[in-house]
Amino acid sequence: MKDFSTSYPNTWCPGCSNNIALEAIKEVFADFVKSGFKKNNLVAVTDIGCVGKFYDRLDMNSFYALHGRTLVTALGIKMANPNLKVIGFLGDGGAYAEGANHLIQMSRLNPDITALVFNNRVFALTVGQATPVTEVGYRGNTTPEGSKDNPYNPLSVALSAGATFIARVSVFDPNSFKRIIKSAMDHQGFSLVEIIQPCLTFRPNDFASLRQNQNFVSENQKNNYVEARRLIDSWNYDNSQPPLGIFYEVQKSTWGEKRVIKRSTRRNINKKILEQELL
Repeated sequence: MKDFSTSYPNTWCPGCSNNIALEAIKEVFADFVKSGFKKNNLVAVTDIGCVGKFYDRLDMNSFYALHGRTLVTALGIKMANPNLKVIGFLGDGGAYAEGANHLIQMSRLNPDITALVFNNRVFALTVGQATPVTEVGYRGNTTPEGSKDNPYNPLSVALSAGATFIARVSVFDPNSFKRIIKSAMDHQGFSLVEIIQPCLTFRPNDFASLRQNQNFVSENQKNNYVEARRLIDSWNYDNSQPPLGIFYEVQKSTWGEKRVIKRSTRRNINKKILEQELL
């Protein structure tokens, strides 16, 4: 873990649950290095906002992307060097609002990238505005009378678009957190992990409810699309307890694998054409 620690000052709010997530993630990354994976081949790409501070707190190759553009930046890095393990750090605003189309396209194309979406259902760094997954009735700076807009279910959208790994974890269960993040990084393809991370400043009541109840699902049928659909659609981003665990995991050709096959096929075709011309 010390190998991933920095001396950068902690600028999260006192008591922020991102600190729990940070320590767990450092353990997961350290385990990857212990297993023989080169630290220099781990790359973090962060969004703007509170989640962007992971860039400062992790001693590793990193890139600070634009708001909502984390996943396409991660794809570009992966294209430049397919040997890298690229992990995107996003908030619910950057992932589900400005970055929603990129989330859909990554789910559809299935590049070997891991997306960690820290969801506190609020634009925290810009002081409390509602996001696309904020529940009806939330009172914030731009919704003083309570939000009137229904949230949408981004995990359901990702499943429909073709994502091959979808999970949800809570920062209040570090062991499951680490297990599922590691599974997501081991998965060959696009991995989407939603991290329920309540905001102590703007949503303090979320802390108590999430600590008291952990709604873990059975993962015995995680390759079953219908069951995954049922589990994902069972929570509509309201104030009830969200299901936690790996909802869906299947193996399909990745975006990179398809292009390796295509280039190989093209080389064989060109070789045949050249042989015919020489005859």
